[in-house]
Amino acid sequence: MSYKETTTQNKTQNENYTVISDIDRLMVASAAREHTVRVDADDENAVMKVWVKDLTFLQMQEAVKSFVAIGGDGGIDLDLAGYWKYMIEKCVERTEPKLSKIQMLGLNAYAGQQLTALLPQPQDLVAAPL
Repeated sequence: MSYKETTTQNKTQNENYTVISDIDRLMVASAAREHTVRVDADDENAVMKVWVKDLTFLQMQEAVKSFVAIGGDGGIDLDLAGYWKYMIEKCVERTEPKLSKIQMLGLNAYAGQQLTALLPQPQDLVAAPL
């Protein structure tokens, strides 16, 4: 099947738009992006490398379920630990030095904050029109 890029005019709104032919523009990037983060507030040279992948649309939906629970009484419970566990498992491809998922969950507060700053934030998922 051939995908052809076409320019069309929306007659009701009189706007021009282009139907894309490159479906890669619609997909999540397959390659993780490398980041260097500080791991010690007192030593700016102490760093780790982290490779982070983007989430797909459906993974974003699952992420919301990982930390928001609505009770029978309508109350909302937030589980931020569950959220970060989900994000680390789904988004962090690898680290240098090599850390297991269990080790990443045991990071000290400073290193954990630096790592989670690279990941989608909970408020962004809740506020986003999903």
